[in-house]
Amino acid sequence: PPSALIASARTMAYYPPTPTAASPEWQQFLATDVNQSGEIDGQELQRMLAAGGLVFSLQTVMQLIRLHSSRDTGTLVFDEFKAVQQFLANIQASFQYFDASRNGKLSKTEVLHALHHAGFGNIDEGAVKSACMAFDPDRSNNLSLDQYIAMSMFLLCSKRAFDAFDPQHSGRMTLDFNQFVYAASKTR
Repeated sequence: PPSALIASARTMAYYPPTPTAASPEWQQFLATDVNQSGEIDGQELQRMLAAGGLVFSLQTVMQLIRLHSSRDTGTLVFDEFKAVQQFLANIQASFQYFDASRNGKLSKTEVLHALHHAGFGNIDEGAVKSACMAFDPDRSNNLSLDQYIAMSMFLLCSKRAFDAFDPQHSGRMTLDFNQFVYAASKTR
């Protein structure tokens, strides 16, 4: 019956048509979408990133998804998945460029230069020092690539939360405790 076809069609995975269905990005999307839902969830993205050498907690992976998905579903569709890949490629290229010693770690000075280059020109050395300490659990005074990516995502989320409470772009804001909790929760 027609109603059974409609019900069946609703449960089938929907993949939006793409002009380059054989593209490497599309193939990676399909391979990552293990449950064939047409969307990449946090665990699927976490597995894909780990296979590529980027090991993140599920919380960090979900933050990456929130940064790139405006749908508030906790998942990525193909275009959002491509945006995540581009974001990670840009951060990795920046990391490699500013890793002057080529040791696979960024010093605080290198982090400061990389952040200024990434558009955080108004962040001062004290703020960078605090952020580095928060994302450097072994206190080596250096950030590995995954630590730098996590810190960059934190800063991007912080900037978005700050901007939401600073509509005039004055660089200052006043918050009550509830607003502070809301803003802080958007950074995680």
